Amino acid sequence: MRPGYGMFQQQALKMHMTPQLRQAVKILQFSSTELLDAVRQEIEKNPVLEYADNEWDAYRAYRQTNSGTGTSAPDYDPLQNTARHDASLEGHLKEQLGFVREIAVSVRRIVAFMIGNLDNKGYLGLSINEIVNMLREESDQVEQALRILQGFEPVGVGARDLKECLLLQVRQLPECSPLVSLLIDRHLQDVADYRVHKLSVILQAPSQEIQSAIDVIKGLNPRPGAAFQTEEIRYIIPDVIIEKTGEQFMVLNHDAASPRLLVNGAYERMAKESMADKEARKFLLDKLSSAKFFVKCMEQRRLTIFRVTQAIVEEQIDFFRKGATEQLKPMTLRQIADKLSMHESTVSRATAGKYAQTPWGVFELKFFFPSGLQTDHGDSASSEHVKARIKEWVSGENHGNPYSDQKLADLMRQEGIQISRRTVTKYREELGISSSVRRKRI
Repeated sequence: MRPGYGMFQQQALKMHMTPQLRQAVKILQFSSTELLDAVRQEIEKNPVLEYADNEWDAYRAYRQTNSGTGTSAPDYDPLQNTARHDASLEGHLKEQLGFVREIAVSVRRIVAFMIGNLDNKGYLGLSINEIVNMLREESDQVEQALRILQGFEPVGVGARDLKECLLLQVRQLPECSPLVSLLIDRHLQDVADYRVHKLSVILQAPSQEIQSAIDVIKGLNPRPGAAFQTEEIRYIIPDVIIEKTGEQFMVLNHDAASPRLLVNGAYERMAKESMADKEARKFLLDKLSSAKFFVKCMEQRRLTIFRVTQAIVEEQIDFFRKGATEQLKPMTLRQIADKLSMHESTVSRATAGKYAQTPWGVFELKFFFPSGLQTDHGDSASSEHVKARIKEWVSGENHGNPYSDQKLADLMRQEGIQISRRTVTKYREELGISSSVRRKRI
């Protein structure tokens, strides 16, 4: 047979998502803040859709309660309700530069230039020669400006590398051993690898002194400018509230996270009447249909999150009674999906980015799905329980002979939990615990 082109009929099955289904999935996947933005945009573009509650009355009541002209609560402090302003590193350093007196205008200009060229860690990425060539200034003036900058707070700012940053901080420490500066200047990599015995042999110093000097170095700040980094503030609005009533736990939808909507009745009556303008009537009918479907999606989202949360509470009842993370049992999305006769992807969308306010704090719903490890008893132990045991053993270990990851894995097996050394290493690093070599103390 010779290959060629042609037109053929062929039957095939494939899934096709309608725009309405795509919108329903998107609404379910929204976080509470994203949902509020989506609702606001939908109301702005659809005149027949409105909030079920009178927002204006609520807003007016809030203003009367908290404004200076209305009746304020006796304990209301306006200063406590002012947004915090975080100073930037550049602003903090320029403020200090303003207090420096009796320096040449050119030197002040060089310091300001250096401040503007600091990175997020507070390091200066330009050399003396580069600044001289860029600003056409004398090298002694540039060096004077650098000394002024490196004298500002936070200590270590203006350094050109890690070594210089640490040495600047050591100079400010009272009664600091010269061994600390020597280790930073010549043996920083050995310090990072915690080679105490090697350093003791090279420097002809007792291991205790080497270890004490390394402890001082570990207490220094390698990124002095990081404290001034401004991060985006994330506001969390719980989607559900879990309250304890007697011995039972009740799940409530949080209306602030998912406002109730309705279709304006006046527009519905207008659509039922005969309208002379056919285009206007078609426009109104389309908006009514869109609004009703949006309201339906909102209610479906509310019901889905409610049912999923209720199932989570039933499965993780030990956690809600005691509030300890080690009480969480291993659970998967499929378990909840099978229990509610839902698809696993629906449960995933209903828990991602959704939060629950519980008697023990606010948790993301994904928090209640820890992975598990098999035990000798035929059941499972959650990763949170394993982490808690690792933390407990490390806190009570002999500092002269700390537990290795293999030893921790053996201790787990003695309790009937089958775990590999590699998994112990992963959990230890997630807890921020150093390796046994770095934890060892002489």
